[in-house]
Amino acid sequence: MMGGRFLSGGSVAGSSPESLGPFRFVLGYREFKQLFRAENGAYMRKIGLIGTVCAGWFSVAAVFTYYIPLFFSLPSSAGISKDEFWPVTGGFLIGCFFVWCLVRPPFLFVFRSGEARSFFRFHGLRVPGGVDPRGLSVSVSTSLCALGGEEVAADGTVVRTPYAFMRRWPVVTRRFVFLPVADWRSDSAVWNMVGVNWAFRPEWDGEGVALPCSGVPGVWRVWWRVHGRVREASGRYRRARRLASRGVRDPVAVSEALALMRPELEWLAEGERLNQQHKQQKAGDAAPKEGEC
Repeated sequence: MMGGRFLSGGSVAGSSPESLGPFRFVLGYREFKQLFRAENGAYMRKIGLIGTVCAGWFSVAAVFTYYIPLFFSLPSSAGISKDEFWPVTGGFLIGCFFVWCLVRPPFLFVFRSGEARSFFRFHGLRVPGGVDPRGLSVSVSTSLCALGGEEVAADGTVVRTPYAFMRRWPVVTRRFVFLPVADWRSDSAVWNMVGVNWAFRPEWDGEGVALPCSGVPGVWRVWWRVHGRVREASGRYRRARRLASRGVRDPVAVSEALALMRPELEWLAEGERLNQQHKQQKAGDAAPKEGEC
């Protein structure tokens, strides 16, 4: 793993940029599980909060009005039928499950082999269909700069994620500071419960920027600075979208929108140019040399 430190430079949008990295490290199945929890934990806690508010009270009521009188043979249990035991227990367990989701979301990875394979493919590993992902690992390089996070995948592809596209709060796990990508449809518990995705929430393929805690100087200081960057950049992005929505009615507004996001757009365009050059180089290396057949 390569260490990193903060470096001062020029300025973008009125703030002095700082860079961190690059870090080179290996992602295996254990790291996939950590990052999967970091990506989906906030969503599951929202489900847990909604469920606890709606059904959690039933668990508390069941304990005091049913289980305690029933098991201790209190006088108040005379009017309670034992035929109600399983329906009440079912409701009690549902309420406990929502509390569990709120406190520490559970994930069954036995059923997530497809998502694990997508995770390794996203990070540049060629993964045949049906292979057991528990034995896979891939080496990547990640870094931060003034405009966002960058990953160089195992196949040489550059993936850049501007702060403007990240969730407001990074997630700190045992090994990583993880910067997830924001997607209100995927992140919204209400949308996925009552909308078109209630049964088919989009799967996570590995998007986001992971920084190893062992190489980050002052994890919580970096966490707070990234939060500030995301808040500033996402605010500019929202203003740019509002201006761009005026469209043909106000060409000046479109120009202002592009000016607001010009640093990020140029940075992303540069990443695309690097990827095109990398593809051309790979194609040239794969082409047969003169005299070969």
